[in-house]
Amino acid sequence: MVQTCKGVCERMKSTSFTNNLRYKIGQKWCSLCAFFFFTEETTCPCCKTRLRSRARSKKEELPRI
Repeated sequence: MVQTCKGVCERMKSTSFTNNLRYKIGQKWCSLCAFFFFTEETTCPCCKTRLRSRARSKKEELPRI
């Protein structure tokens, strides 16, 4: 069964913040719906996709030698 966005997320999406702050304040990202949510659940309330609670990459520079 294919996961699809049902549009429920449109009503639940959160206000905008800078991307680094979103994860620090507790928002989670749904990659299928492309929205951030405030939720304690690990799955999206709309499409049941696993939510991301950390950024995919750290934007830290390595020390140069």
